[in-house]
Order: sequence, then structure tokens, then C-alpha cells
Amino acid sequence: MLNFPFKTTLAILLAAVSLSLAVLTLFFLLINRIRRIIRRVRFQHIRYITIAEHIFRFTLTFLWIAVSAAILFLAAFVQSYQSFTKQELVAEVRCVPLADGTDSMFMELTPVVDGKQQSPREFLLKGDQWALEGDILKWDDWLNFAGLHTMYKLTRIRGRYVDYQDEVSHRPSVYSLVEHESDPRWRWLYKYGHRLRFVDAVYGNTVYTYPSEKNVYEIYVTTSGFMVKVK
Repeated sequence: MLNFPFKTTLAILLAAVSLSLAVLTLFFLLINRIRRIIRRVRFQHIRYITIAEHIFRFTLTFLWIAVSAAILFLAAFVQSYQSFTKQELVAEVRCVPLADGTDSMFMELTPVVDGKQQSPREFLLKGDQWALEGDILKWDDWLNFAGLHTMYKLTRIRGRYVDYQDEVSHRPSVYSLVEHESDPRWRWLYKYGHRLRFVDAVYGNTVYTYPSEKNVYEIYVTTSGFMVKVK
């Protein structure tokens, strides 16, 4: 994802303030112009201002409005782009098939929290593919725009067979990534999260792919859930 050399939220705030001041300035210029016309009609004494001065003031104010509006819309576009394309790295996976003639895989999972790698964990899996499961809380779009990113929780690692008959006939290899799987907070969100105005959806999400002797996989959480990419 692109990294822009400025804080879009601050730029939006400053541009909005500048635009508001520019519009107010234009309003006062118009009011002042109307008052001068009325006083002139009534033959009251007013300080003489040339047409060139009036044109200069209004031109400068319109330019101020145009520049502030352009910066505001540009910053809003950049922030929306950053918010809705954000990919947060949450784990790295190394998984290789074992050369013992069985459908076994050795997997190393390294969680990533706030950009920092945690202690790796190792697993022996059965199946054709490895799978990572977790919980997802997707915020409303306006909260994504404001900078609030998708909440997640990694819960399980398991092996997966491509053929469902193999899935049924083989004993599953499943490992928990959390100490307490029955988290009351997430259980409540699953049941009642859809009633909250600021929550778009709460659901479980799984990504899976084949093991590889040369590839390292990166797991990201996006605005719609987990995504796996080759590093």
C-alpha cells in the first residue's frame, strides 16, 4: 500500500477550517458590499473603494476557497484510499510437506502484533492444505474512513483435505491459538453485534492454501477479513 508523506486527518481538519473561514470571508464581503450599496442609495457618506479593489478582494477570496476545497477533497480521497485498502500484517507462516510419504505438514506460525514479530509456534498437520481461522469484526464504512481498522482474533490452525471424503474419513488435526476459545466478548458480538449501529458485520473467517518448500506466507487482515499472500 502507498505511504503518503502527510497525515491526512490533520490535512482534512485544517482544510475544512480554512474553507469555512474563506466562505465566511466571502459572506462578509457580500454583506459589506450590499450595505455600501444601500448607504450610497441613501446618499450617506462612505469611504470610496475602487472597482479594482473590490475585484481583487473577491478574486483573492474565491482563490482561497478553491485552494482550500481542493486540498480538502484531495486529503479526503487519500484518506479513503488508505482506509479501504489497508492491509495489516498479523502473522507469517512457513509450512512444508514432510517427505515421509504421508499427508503430513510441518508448520511454523509467527504472530505479528503492532508490526512486531512474536514467538513462533510449531505444528504438525495432516491434510493437503493448512488453514488459519479467526474472528472478524467489520466496522461501518464511515468508521473505516475515520481510521478505525477491522478487529480480529486468530483462533485455530488446522489441516485441510481438498476432497471432502478424505476430510470425513481422516482424523482432523486442529490446534487452538487462544487459551480460552469461549471468549464471552466475541460470543456476545456474534449474537448482538449486528444490532450495533457502528458495526457492519461479525463473522468467522478462514484462509487456506497448499504447503510449499520455498514460499513464506503472510497473513493480512483487510477491511473484509483475512488474506494470505506469498512473501
